[in-house]
Amino acid sequence: MYQSGPRNLWGEVEAAWRWWDDRGRPGFDRFGLTVTTDTHTVWLDSPENPVPLRG
Repeated sequence: MYQSGPRNLWGEVEAAWRWWDDRGRPGFDRFGLTVTTDTHTVWLDSPENPVPLRG
């Protein structure tokens, strides 16, 4: 594999896959999204369990 640019996209894909796999490969029905006028939060199972986002 060859990468170029400011981001290590393959590394990000691997990290996301590991995170998902380590949590038992949850389906989309276990994810939620809370949106306010100031923020947005993606979470797994409950708002107290936010998904780490690259940003």
